[in-house]
Amino acid sequence: MGIKVLFIYPAPFRITGIPIGLASLTAVLKKEGCQVKIFDTTFYRDVERSQAEIRAERLMSKEIKNEDFILPENPGELQDDLIQEIDFYKPDLIGISILETMYGQSQQICSYIKHYNSEIPIIAGGVFPTLSPDKVIQNDHIDIVCLGEGETALPELCRRISLNMPYEDVEGLWVKKDGLQYKNKPSKLHDINKLPFPDFSEFDSRLFMKPMQGRMYKMVNIETSRGCYYNCTYCAAPQLRIFFKKNECGRYDRDMSIDKIIEQIDYQIEEHNPEFIYFSSENFLSLNEDAFNRFVTAYEDICIPFWIQTRIETITEERISDLLNIGMHWMTIGLEHGNENFRKTILKRHYTNEMFIERMNILKKYDIGASLNNIIGFPFETRELIFDTININREIFKNNNKIESNVFLFTPFESCELHRVCKENGLIDNISYATLHDMREQSLLNFSPEFHEDLQGIIRTFNLYVKLPEEYFPEICIAEKSTKEGNEMLKKLSELIK
Repeated sequence: MGIKVLFIYPAPFRITGIPIGLASLTAVLKKEGCQVKIFDTTFYRDVERSQAEIRAERLMSKEIKNEDFILPENPGELQDDLIQEIDFYKPDLIGISILETMYGQSQQICSYIKHYNSEIPIIAGGVFPTLSPDKVIQNDHIDIVCLGEGETALPELCRRISLNMPYEDVEGLWVKKDGLQYKNKPSKLHDINKLPFPDFSEFDSRLFMKPMQGRMYKMVNIETSRGCYYNCTYCAAPQLRIFFKKNECGRYDRDMSIDKIIEQIDYQIEEHNPEFIYFSSENFLSLNEDAFNRFVTAYEDICIPFWIQTRIETITEERISDLLNIGMHWMTIGLEHGNENFRKTILKRHYTNEMFIERMNILKKYDIGASLNNIIGFPFETRELIFDTININREIFKNNNKIESNVFLFTPFESCELHRVCKENGLIDNISYATLHDMREQSLLNFSPEFHEDLQGIIRTFNLYVKLPEEYFPEICIAEKSTKEGNEMLKKLSELIK
């Protein structure tokens, strides 16, 4: 085909890791003869502090002392560099990958492009355009919306552009042309075992660097599955599963064969020589017994430490022991909330605290560290319910001080069931996409002023409550306040833990 495609990856400042979706599309388009370049926003400072700095302040992870050296920010202005890239590369098509948190920045970027050159078509894809296509297609600066995974629709769009053929009827695309909108049905989902390996070669090399335990390591992301079969109400996965089923696109949650996983690992090691492997699939240990045993046997010869994320229900002593023996170094696990009834009825996560603690004790037995994810500021939550989450984190940390407790404020994404719940209960109005940010300190929900103050205080002291003895609680309560006295107390108590 021979056309030139420029992918834009809007990302928060210094949030590294190469996105598997764009890397897969890059590989597919190159296989079809396209040229591909990537422009990402990761190293343009648009905030005062990086998320790594905020995480360290909240005692969620160790401070990275050499972040400025390893991940230097870009010296130029994003808009100038983007226009210069377009002027030099002269793409035939521009694609932009959009998450809801980055929609504000994405709109601005598309505006820059159209003001410079209104002739280059812009296609938007990703979770947000898939589940909110009516909103995205209304954007004056976006010409095409891709619904679902783009490995089928995008090559066909590029083929049509290269042949100067109309593309209003391409399956998987919504297209604006001559004042009309052409809304085609989503394309079928791919067998992920038949896709080429994700191509990381066009990405900024700094994106390989990921923080862990206060150090930066060169990591490659390895995909072992796509989709998720759980129904968490704060996550987009259940809505995506419904979307693909309704449109008869095929099964959303799909596993990659062990042979393909190992081939992919060998390929990326040969290409990029990583220090670490990060298995980015949402529930790594959902592998069945035969697949898991085959993975363990095959990985023994790879000898590179790795990091997984999984669900607590999938953890067993036998599997943890086997993974430790072949190089597992770290895990990420979601607790999300510490009150069993709230977690079951509001979040649709069905496990007991007793079971959660028992499984976490397996990590203690094998001296495995983990990041434990928690969310506060859900609809119908109270200060007392938040302390149920704090208390279970305290119990887990008391047994295993290698646990890092992450805490985030709930975001009512449009693509999640809880967005509807918040809307129906008057907890959200129209949210400005410029305000969405994973590490913010202000809830977007219409809570009382008193509960907003509680949330702002607890988000900055969460790990003080988790890691310090109870006799410090009165001082931590002082540290919740953003006053001179509170800030001094916060600094004093944080130093105790550091």
